[in-house]
Amino acid sequence: MYNALKEVPEIETIVQAGVRDFGSDEWEYVKNSNYKVITYFDKEIKERQYEGQTWRYIAEEIISKLPQKVYISFDIDGLDRKLCPYTGTPVPGGFELEQVFYLFTKLKESGKQIIGFDLNEVGIAVNNEWDANVGARVLYKLCNLLASSKS
Repeated sequence: MYNALKEVPEIETIVQAGVRDFGSDEWEYVKNSNYKVITYFDKEIKERQYEGQTWRYIAEEIISKLPQKVYISFDIDGLDRKLCPYTGTPVPGGFELEQVFYLFTKLKESGKQIIGFDLNEVGIAVNNEWDANVGARVLYKLCNLLASSKS
C-alpha cells in the first residue's frame, strides 16, 4: 500500500476491507493519509453486523469509497483461516468466501470499471489441496469479474 501510493501518483484512494493484523506504523499512516487510505477493519465490520447492519449495507458503503477505475489486490489470508489454513499469519476472524463473492457482485453491479487484479498468498502444503482449491475459486471469480467489467 505504502509503495503503491508513493510510486503511482495516479492512485486516488486505497480501500482496504477486512484488515485484522497491523502495526502501529501502519495505523499512523492510515490515520494521517487524509482519507487517501480508507480501512475497514474486520473487528469493526463484525461489530456493525452484530448491531444489525447488513452485509449489503456495509458492502455498498465500501464500494462507494472506491474510485471509478478499480484495481483489486486480493490477499487470500483475508478469508477465515479455515478456508486457507496454509497461508499467512494465523489471525482469528476473516471473511467467508460468500461474503467476498457478494462484494465482487455488488462491485460489478455498481458500474465501476475493474481494470485489473492480483491474488496473493495462496498457500501450498504436501497432501493438502484445500488452499489451492479455494485460491482457484477466487481466481475464477476475479477473472470473470474483470472480463465482465464495463469498459
